Amino acid sequence: MRFIDAHLHSDMIEDIQLQKLVMMGMEAAVVPSPHMFLRNPPVDTLYRIWDRFVTLEVTTAKTLGYESFASLSVPFVGLGQSDTEKALGVLPDLLENERVVAMGEIGLDTGTDYEQDLFREHLRIAKAHGLPVILHTPIRLAPQGSEVTPLILDIIKEEGFPVEKCVFDHAGEETLDFRASTGGMVGLSVCWDKMPPEVAARYVIDNPDVRKQIIINSELGGEGNDYFMIPRVMLAMKLFGLDKAVIDEVCYQAPKDFFKLDLD
Repeated sequence: MRFIDAHLHSDMIEDIQLQKLVMMGMEAAVVPSPHMFLRNPPVDTLYRIWDRFVTLEVTTAKTLGYESFASLSVPFVGLGQSDTEKALGVLPDLLENERVVAMGEIGLDTGTDYEQDLFREHLRIAKAHGLPVILHTPIRLAPQGSEVTPLILDIIKEEGFPVEKCVFDHAGEETLDFRASTGGMVGLSVCWDKMPPEVAARYVIDNPDVRKQIIINSELGGEGNDYFMIPRVMLAMKLFGLDKAVIDEVCYQAPKDFFKLDLD
C-alpha cells in the first residue's frame, strides 16, 4: 500500500530511516517549517532551513526514492520580533518556488496576542499566493485545545481565508467533530505525543461521511521515534476490515489532491 506523509520533518531524520519509509510505501512527503525553535537562533538560520527544504531535501528524497515538497512559514516561538518581521518580508518571494505547496506550520498553540498577530499575517500572505495552509493546533492532550482550536477558526473567518484550504492538524478526540464541522481538512497526526494509530484508524472507519476531509500524517522528526506510524494506521485499517481502495483514498489520494502534488 502506498502513502504520502503530509507532515514529515525529514530534515531531522536519518536517511536510512527515510529509505525504510520508502520501502514501506511512502511515495512523497510535505516538509513543514517548524512552529518553534528551542533556542533563539539568528534569522539566517531560518533562511538556511527554507533553502534546504527546496534544495537538499528535494535531491536527497529523489536519491532515496520519494518526492519531497515544502511548506514554509515563520516560527511563532523562538524568534525575536525584529527577526520575525525580517523573515515575513523575505517569505513571499520564496513561495514562488515550484516545490513549495503550502504555508505552515502556522496557527496557535496557547492563543497569545503575539501568536494571533503572526497567524493573521501568515494567512494574508497565503491568501495572496493562493496556497493552502497546515495549521498547528494544540495537541491531543493539551488542556487549552477546546478553547484555542475554535479561536483558530474565528481568525480564519475574520481574515476571509478559505477554510477548505486548511488542514487542522494534530487532531485529538475532543475536537474531532468540531474540526470536521469547519469544512476544512482534519489532520490526524500520528506520533508518540499525539494520536495512536488504532485511534486514527477507528476514526476513519467510524466516520465515512467525513473521510474526504481526512489527512493522515506522522508529524515526525528527530531521534528515538517510531517512524512507521502511517504504515501502522494503514495496517490497523486493513485489520479492522477497511477496503484497500478506501485506505488508498485517505492515505494517498487525499493529500495528493489537497496539496496538488505533481507525482505523475
